[in-house]
Amino acid sequence: MTYDEAMDYIGSFSRSGAPVTDLSRIAALLHRLGDPQDALQFVHIAGTNGKGSLAEYLTGILRCAGYRTGTFTSPYIRRYRDRIRLDGKDIPEEALCRLCDTVRAAAGEAPYSQFELTFAIALCYYREVGAQIVVLETGIGGTLDATNIIAPPLACVITSVSLDHTALLGTTLEEIARHKAGIIKPGSTAVVSADNRTSVLELMEDTARAQGCDFRVPDTAQCVTQAVSLTGNAFTYRGLPCRTSMGGSHQIANALTALETAFVLREKGLTIPDAALQEGLYAASIPARIQVLQEDPLVILDGGHNAGGVGALCEALNTGGTDYWVGICGMMDGKDAAAAAFQLSIVLSQVLCVDGFADGALPADTLDDYFRREHMHSAPAALEEALPRALEAAREHGGGVVICGSLYLASWYLASLA
Repeated sequence: MTYDEAMDYIGSFSRSGAPVTDLSRIAALLHRLGDPQDALQFVHIAGTNGKGSLAEYLTGILRCAGYRTGTFTSPYIRRYRDRIRLDGKDIPEEALCRLCDTVRAAAGEAPYSQFELTFAIALCYYREVGAQIVVLETGIGGTLDATNIIAPPLACVITSVSLDHTALLGTTLEEIARHKAGIIKPGSTAVVSADNRTSVLELMEDTARAQGCDFRVPDTAQCVTQAVSLTGNAFTYRGLPCRTSMGGSHQIANALTALETAFVLREKGLTIPDAALQEGLYAASIPARIQVLQEDPLVILDGGHNAGGVGALCEALNTGGTDYWVGICGMMDGKDAAAAAFQLSIVLSQVLCVDGFADGALPADTLDDYFRREHMHSAPAALEEALPRALEAAREHGGGVVICGSLYLASWYLASLA
């Protein structure tokens, strides 16, 4: 099987597959593959925002501590292979093609999702290469997510929960949180980000207690923040000086969750020196998470696409860099574009609305209407022309550019600028 054939095969399945009411479908596929998940240890991550950043922090910490670390994330940013990584490196094309062929033989004609097939390939790869620990990010939700087929992990980690995928997970934070809490299993330890609402924290704690799990929330009273900026943060947690190269105050919350998870892993026998904590946090970076593309004028790329993600971006933009932001905004249909436009209108001075970066993108005219309702200086723009126009406006006003609204839009720009 060639790489193109592998991509065509996976692409022949839908993103969500046939609806599921349990995990029997993924269980059957993995059983035919020899249950590779049973040969691995995991840190399992669910949540709405911050999963990718947390996965990178934990990967950095574990690698610096000397562990052979797998990282499974969703969706991909630059290319399909970056969803399956070992020690920070994408799965090689040869391994992907070979294992995709193996999975295809086991899958038969069942209505799997692209995510299920990708997850199966990843597990086979991590078993093959002898990953000592796998940082495993859920796709959507938790309870019925394919990744939840694993046995109790070393730690079940829940990041910030906000409204997203409401058609599947529910229309309230508590309903969505209940799905996320489905990854909490007996014998594990639950770590939940401190930046959640009290009702979410209480639901998570009740779930952990019912499962007989230890429950941890980072102690924010033990955190002293020294600096917050678009290009990184400095803080001390439980007396340990730390820095992140990923910017925005929300990254401190993610880093604290990573540190608390690392403390749990220490208690369970992993050797993780303080130096590995510090080096791993600072080494972690992830495309399209308040990513600085250039500095003169300043250009920021961010893939936040729900209320929590857009809110974190807006807060970060207020930390400095410029008082005049020119936005290039594109969103996927089905996201709450009206709410995003309201949030962004507070920090943007003008905005260019784009589409065409992915199937299912919200029409630029529609997004423009939402911004105009907020009395924004807004206009639709051709995707290829938006950045030159935004740069011209930023130079004219001594400002910067922020590309935002969708990970698919961020991926398009990263590919076009490569």
